[in-house]
Amino acid sequence: MKVVVVGCRGWGQIHLRALSQLGVDLEIMERNEEAARTCVERYGARKVHVTYSSVLSSNADVVDLVVPHNLHRDMAVEALKAGKHVLVEKPMARIEAEALDMINAARSARKKLMVTDQFHFDPAVKAVVEMIRDGRLGRVHTIIVRSQVLGKPKEWRTRLEEMGGGALIDGGVHFVNTLLNFGGDYEEVKAYVYRAFVPMEGDDTAMAIFKFKSGAYGLFYYSWAYPNPPLLPSYEVIGDAGSVVEDLETKRRTWAPPRYRVYGDPVLNGRRVEVPDVDVFVEMFKGFFKAVEEDSEVPYPPELSLRDLKGVLDIYRAAGVPWLK
Repeated sequence: MKVVVVGCRGWGQIHLRALSQLGVDLEIMERNEEAARTCVERYGARKVHVTYSSVLSSNADVVDLVVPHNLHRDMAVEALKAGKHVLVEKPMARIEAEALDMINAARSARKKLMVTDQFHFDPAVKAVVEMIRDGRLGRVHTIIVRSQVLGKPKEWRTRLEEMGGGALIDGGVHFVNTLLNFGGDYEEVKAYVYRAFVPMEGDDTAMAIFKFKSGAYGLFYYSWAYPNPPLLPSYEVIGDAGSVVEDLETKRRTWAPPRYRVYGDPVLNGRRVEVPDVDVFVEMFKGFFKAVEEDSEVPYPPELSLRDLKGVLDIYRAAGVPWLK
């Protein structure tokens, strides 16, 4: 399997770290010579492309796009038409129409398309979803998903046009994925979205209430404007027969090898449920490559990525942000 990672600064190196463990033939596209040299030396990339046309004309099986949001649709569609399978960083796109163009291009080309959202692969999320489905909480009435940090966005992440929004559509889409995995389909959203003080054109804080078709309500909070944030559970699910909440002790140890998890273990009715220590990035890429080799459905279908993007955009719409008409 030959993979070209497009963009090897910053988050691209997170991808390269995981991909280098899977025995794939790695190449990169990077115009910055110093960054390219680092990626070659650190992750064993065998070739450096300096133009996207070179990537498209290569014999690569997979193109992994780690680029600003405004480039996702066009670069993904070009790669799919060139006969490549495509991985693309979250969010899938800036608006639903762009995401649908990508999905349709993948169907027409009969190639795999998947968004690289590592949160979807966290075993804690899967465990909580099973608890809900098995009725271990009874009738779920409240779901709480939150994240609060002091963000320091740079370069394109400060600009509305490239982001398609602000903090919510960037990091917040991860937590929308978790909320919707727990709650399922929803019928109404009420929200406030604003910029408190972080120097960027888009939002730095969003809060919303989802009314799910099941009858449950979801409370969502995401912010890059929280100095000295406390350690709080990122997820809580409350039913009439039980509750589950993120364990703060295991949360402290996420992102430390060999875990590379995003959430702590679930605590079900006061007792911690231990879930596997996995590298969510390795699991994500491994699942995608298996789908390519077996010609089966990818483990995070693009239709689910569209669902998550729509959740973000519905928050923006409910809040009446000026950039969505």
